[in-house]
Amino acid sequence: MARRGEFQIIDRFFTHEAFGEWQSQGVGDDCAIIDAGDTRFAVTTDMMAIGTHFLPNALPETVGYKALAVNLSDLAAAGASPRAFFLSIGLPERDDEWLAGFSRGMMALAEETGCALLGGDTTRTAEVNGRHAPVTISITAMGALPKGKGLTRAGARVGDDVWVSGTVGDAYAALKCRWGHWQVMPDQQPALFERMDRPTPRVRLGTALLDLASAAADISDGLSADLGHILERSGVAADIDWESVPLSPVLRSLAPGLQREAALMGGDDYELVFTASPENRLRIEQAGLLTETRLTRIGKVCEKLSGDNLTIRSHDGAVIRTGMAGFDHFAGQG
Repeated sequence: MARRGEFQIIDRFFTHEAFGEWQSQGVGDDCAIIDAGDTRFAVTTDMMAIGTHFLPNALPETVGYKALAVNLSDLAAAGASPRAFFLSIGLPERDDEWLAGFSRGMMALAEETGCALLGGDTTRTAEVNGRHAPVTISITAMGALPKGKGLTRAGARVGDDVWVSGTVGDAYAALKCRWGHWQVMPDQQPALFERMDRPTPRVRLGTALLDLASAAADISDGLSADLGHILERSGVAADIDWESVPLSPVLRSLAPGLQREAALMGGDDYELVFTASPENRLRIEQAGLLTETRLTRIGKVCEKLSGDNLTIRSHDGAVIRTGMAGFDHFAGQG
């Protein structure tokens, strides 16, 4: 499968032969998994900007919370326990009221998950045509892993089940509603907007899956894209039952085509998609109960023959042609 946009940039310019004392077990995954002596830890970094990842009028508490949540979601996909993070932030100007709200939202989640802020940097954003660029945030988060363990995207095997946590598509639907493209009932909006503004990083679930899942990814670019990353890295394919894909009641109230668009290509859910042997079904269901997380089995890993590695079928077995890809910052360029 040809890689486009941001993934092509990574492949072409930032993927090199390993060197140095520290080696990563998770190159191309949600986290780098690094062994340093007897210590194994997962490291991830994400950059976000107002106007790209957040609407211009997003509340500062929302920005702070979500900026950390997306990094913790990466740690969850590796099965790591959050330990620390580092914050770099570019500001167009000093705004103490905005910074206070941003800090409240971020540190509330940090304290909830035991992930301490240990350092970072602050700068002013670039000035272009007399105006400074919007707020830009970069977070590097670190998590602890048991020796020799850690989930990557590369372990899926033929015969494995495909699972997903929570429901998918709500954040994308919320964005469409805020843009005025889609309509839902007024009493349905708060639940939808909450999924976009305050996603739940599945940290407890990730650690519970360490000995159960064969591969995992968090759903940031869309279910089809992020499952596709697992399939590509593992050299396998998957057959997905569309009717099994978990949707919220709000999403089910939309037209079928909009449901598929949101659930399959709409990113920003920060749920986990993972594969596991059928022998682990009962233990996975128990992990869902223990972590109070809805888990749904949506398909099967199969042998990759030719063509696309992901097939989505309706209940009668007919293939659903979506023509959709997940989110890509540089799609269509290069």
